[in-house]
Amino acid sequence: MRLSVAVESSLWAFLVSVPAEKQSVAKIGILLVNDNRLAKIEGLKEGLERLGYNEGHNITYQVLNGQNQISELSTIAKRLITDRPDVLVAAGGIEAQTLKELTATMENPIPVVFMGTLSPMSIGLVSDPFHPEGNLTGLNNYHLELTPKRLELLHRLLPEIRHVAVLGDTRVPYFQQTQFNIQETAKELSLTLGMYTVSTHDEVAKAFHQMSKDKIEGVILMPVFFLETSTKQVVELAIQNKLPVFGVYPSDTEEGCLASYGTSYKAQGAQTAQLVHKIIL
Repeated sequence: MRLSVAVESSLWAFLVSVPAEKQSVAKIGILLVNDNRLAKIEGLKEGLERLGYNEGHNITYQVLNGQNQISELSTIAKRLITDRPDVLVAAGGIEAQTLKELTATMENPIPVVFMGTLSPMSIGLVSDPFHPEGNLTGLNNYHLELTPKRLELLHRLLPEIRHVAVLGDTRVPYFQQTQFNIQETAKELSLTLGMYTVSTHDEVAKAFHQMSKDKIEGVILMPVFFLETSTKQVVELAIQNKLPVFGVYPSDTEEGCLASYGTSYKAQGAQTAQLVHKIIL
């Protein structure tokens, strides 16, 4: 059985302190860490088109992709900033953190909109969602709250499972906080968790080898950019080991996950279009 549940994300309409200069053609600079987040850009463009923005006519997009090379993300972001777009758009949390750091020293910071990240307050993107300061605004995709919920749903689907592996990546800023939250849920459900951190394909293979030794019975994926592009490998190894996998996004079930719980990338991009529109009006 495969199940995919889409969660309605809410838009945080933060007030951006530095509005973009009105121009006949709006320039949008977009930073993303890998190809998998291209679906967010597709949703953003479609959302803006519905609002009256036609690419090449009254809006242009410059998209720079880090191709999973985190160490190069800051250099790439500087190229975007040099071109002085009206709005900088971050595909996710790590891109937003990069743009925040780089624009913090600017005399007139360019507005930054993030297309979905977990708990922007918890990871330091904004200090107060109700009285925002600075040049950042964006979409909260609630992954901090939804990761424990995925464990709960896996337990409901397969109540006989007692030992669950959590696949994550320590390079992600919110790793420790998410780890704490899911451990609390595991205690409530009388489940035993095994935490496995991966950032390369070899580490994924090694993690599954260790899971076999640890007698793991099911796998939960954390929302991290490396696993976004490695779901197929994870599922293939899970099938070999007869382990069900609970994913993050609706598309994960298409890759073979038993179930998923989260908002699609395309939907996050489409919702973000409203915030970009408010800035470039």
